[in-house]
Parts: sequence; C-alpha cells; structure tokens
Amino acid sequence: MKSIFIATLVFSFSLANAQQIKATYSLKVTRNVDFKGNPNMPKQVIERIKKRLAEPVSYDLFFDQTQSIYKQQQKLDTPQSQSGGRGDRWMRYGASSQNIIHTNLATRKQTNQQDLFGKIFLVKKDIKIPKWNFTGESKQIGQYTAYEATYTQMQNPPQFRMPFGRRGGADQEEEKKPEKIEVTVSAWFTPDIPISAGPDSYFGLPGLVLMVQDNNKVLVCTEVQMNSKEKIKLTPPKKGKEVTGNEFNKIREEKSKEMRDRFQNNSNRNSQNRMFIRN
Repeated sequence: MKSIFIATLVFSFSLANAQQIKATYSLKVTRNVDFKGNPNMPKQVIERIKKRLAEPVSYDLFFDQTQSIYKQQQKLDTPQSQSGGRGDRWMRYGASSQNIIHTNLATRKQTNQQDLFGKIFLVKKDIKIPKWNFTGESKQIGQYTAYEATYTQMQNPPQFRMPFGRRGGADQEEEKKPEKIEVTVSAWFTPDIPISAGPDSYFGLPGLVLMVQDNNKVLVCTEVQMNSKEKIKLTPPKKGKEVTGNEFNKIREEKSKEMRDRFQNNSNRNSQNRMFIRN
C-alpha cells in the first residue's frame, strides 16, 4: 500500500502545489437529549429542539501545503427562530460561528478561537498525531478514492442534559463523572489531494481527510474546490484572551455550572430560556 501512496503522491502533487483549496464538510451529531429535569416543557417545544439539534452543520476548511483554517459557515436565522418564542432562543454549545481553528500542518500546532457564552478565548495546543492503522479498505467519496485509517482512544460517553429545571435533591447536586469508553475513530483520506489537512483535529494522514466517524459524530466532505475564488488569509486568529487547554476547560466547567444554577433558580418563571448543549 505504501508504494501505491507514493506513486499517487508523485502523480498528483502538481494538483495541490502552491494553491489554496477549499473543502466543505457536513457535521452530523447524534444526540439523546435528557429532558427528565424539565417535566413541564411542552411537547411541541421538545420536538422543535430535537429537530433543530438533528440538523447538520456545515464547515469550511481552507488550506494549502503548510496550514489550514477550519470554521463554521455563517447561517442566518429564520424569521421563526428570530421571533423569540419559548424554546427558540438557544444555542448549540461549541458551535458558534466565532469558532476558528488554525492548524500548522508542519509543526502540528493549533490555535483555536473559542466563543464561550459570548466571551472569546484563544486556546493554543500541540496536536499529537495518533498511531494510525491503515486498514486497506477503500471506497469512493464523491470523485475521489478514499482509504481508511483508524485509531482507538478512551473518550467520555456522550451525554446531553438540559441544564435547567429542578433536581431530585441536594444529594444530586454533584453528579458523578461517567466512566470513559473505548472508541475507534475512523478517517477516510484521499491521496488524490496529497496534503495532510483535515477538519478539526483530524489531520496528519497522507492525503486530505474526506470523512470521519468518531463516537456520535460523522463528518463528510461534500465539496472540494481546487482553486476556489474565495480565499482567506491562513493566519492564526488573534481575537480573544489567550489561555491553555486546561485553563479553558476549567473556565468552561465553571461557566456551565453557573448557567445551570441560574436556570434552575428561575425554573418556575415564565421567562424565555436558552439551552446550552455540549457537543
């Protein structure tokens, strides 16, 4: 298989050399939302929330030989979502259009601009490329032949709970953290585009990553523009307070608890609620 990859890389190198490429991805996250803490929520509101959460989200990846920018496509709210009806004023946690990930493909350093409850942070980290296992499986994704690579890691199981409503008692104030589970991450890449770029933190393979299956997330490339007219500066974002990954996680947990407590204290009011859901 190595000889096939080398021959393909040599043959197709000129396609991607010295030009900026744009790839569009669709992200679908399977969520089992827990509404038990909100027994009085109307059924129609619950169905509207479930429908909105099931909608795929589109992202753009701009890249060249050495670096990339990954960000969510901006989408205007519909008049219905702007109306401010109960249950409509919410956001998906971690899916803000302010979020931008810059990746240096050579040094494997990422600068992640994160919008956390309206405040912008810059999280810088070094990405450790996992030990990929090349399975030998191949399939056609769009016009490209893709090959599968996998790795296994321990992850927290996906949990989605509405962060407001009454709790069962003081003994439930501090919930136990769930035990981690073993997850096999599957990525499909194409040597036809011989650049080790990919969406989010899925990169480092001998070709562009076109599809990822990771726990409850599925990312699929829907379009590749080899010489896109839309070009952006592939430079790290500079807006926001610079923090480490551990600092950001701590701030996120504190803010999440603060928001849960606020919603729980106002659970008997008829005010409009926002729902923050972790991806």
